[in-house]
Amino acid sequence: MKKCKSCNVPLEGILGKVANKLFKVEPSKDDPDTCNKCVETKPRKYKCQICERMIDERVALSHAKAEEYIISLIKKEHPEWHKNKETCQECLEYYRKLVKETEI
Repeated sequence: MKKCKSCNVPLEGILGKVANKLFKVEPSKDDPDTCNKCVETKPRKYKCQICERMIDERVALSHAKAEEYIISLIKKEHPEWHKNKETCQECLEYYRKLVKETEI
């Protein structure tokens, strides 16, 4: 059974027909492997205030968790550290690199 590559809703078969009748979901004309609802609702992107990367709002929570993990790593090694005080860019990059290498 073919499913939408974004949301996994059935696009064919009996379940695809049910999804179409109930929710008007069907394969997109632009991309038949994606449903029309996913194509219509493209995710919003925003610039992270910490790392300045463009973040897809669908992964915002995992991105926030990575930043929380960076803070916990810093506090673990430097208990006196406070997020409202100055920290040099080089140190922040060091911890970001640690997180990126472990692919959190």
